[in-house]
Formats: sequence, structure tokens, C-alpha cells
Amino acid sequence: MIAIEPPASARSCPTAPLTRVDSLAALGLRVSRLFAQCRRQNAQLAMLWVEVDVLVHPGEADEADDSGTRDELLEAVSQRLRNRVRGVDEVLRVGEQSFAVLLPSAGSQESDIVERRLLQAVRGSYGLDEGVVQLTVRVGRSLFPEHGRNGAELAAVARSLAA
Repeated sequence: MIAIEPPASARSCPTAPLTRVDSLAALGLRVSRLFAQCRRQNAQLAMLWVEVDVLVHPGEADEADDSGTRDELLEAVSQRLRNRVRGVDEVLRVGEQSFAVLLPSAGSQESDIVERRLLQAVRGSYGLDEGVVQLTVRVGRSLFPEHGRNGAELAAVARSLAA
């Protein structure tokens, strides 16, 4: 396995601020450097698309309805994600309730292991100031170069598989 090192500022660190991108196009630009490294080193890159939804039972109010509570919840999710990946992997928040997890030098088998680990870590209850919130989680996976030749294509495939 070939190691691809992102710059120190891009490494996933549970205590560092979460990087946020607002669109698939911005995500594509963000990962273009990793694609270039993968091409030079004949390596793979896996992307996991993580969609989170607050589980609301009929007749109950959404505990995470206000933006401050939702941000607190998504920060807790990002902490769990970042605690379960390698230092060379990146966790990016994309839009409101989605995360892209970039796994350099990871193929199908490695990304399958990480996917199961992330699902186990993120599913379940979150204790917030307003009470306990339950989440549902969906994950889609795509691989470079099999599923796309740029970041937007890779994200679109992973995102569609998470739906």
C-alpha cells in the first residue's frame, strides 16, 4: 500500500476545527490534489459519503430543530467520525447534514472496514443540552479511479449510494 500524505493542515484531527465545503464542486476542487497524487503513485482513493438525519417520532418535537442545537449535534458526529479514521484521512462537512470522508490509499476492502466502523460509531443517541437525540445514518462509498475521474463524480456516486 502506498502512503499519500496530505499537508499537516488537512489531516483529520479530532481537536482541530472541522473543514466545511458548501457544494460538490467545492469538494471536487478540494480533492483534486489527492487525485493527482493517486495518479502519480498508481494508488486508489476511497470516498465515503455520510448522510445523517435526526430521528423524530410522530407527535414529538424535533430536539435538534434550532440551528445551534443542530450544529452542536453535527459537531458531535464529526468528532465521532474523526476519532475513527487514520491521521491521513480527511473528514469534511458538506452542506448541512453530510460528510465526505476521504481515504487515501484505500481500496474496496479497506473502505468497507472503515464504513462499518463509522456506522457503528455514529449511529445511536446523542446527549445534548435539550435532551437525547437519535440519529439515522446512511453511507455510500465510491473508489477512484473505478467510479469517477474527478472529485465531483466520485462524490455524486457515493452520495447516490447513500440515498
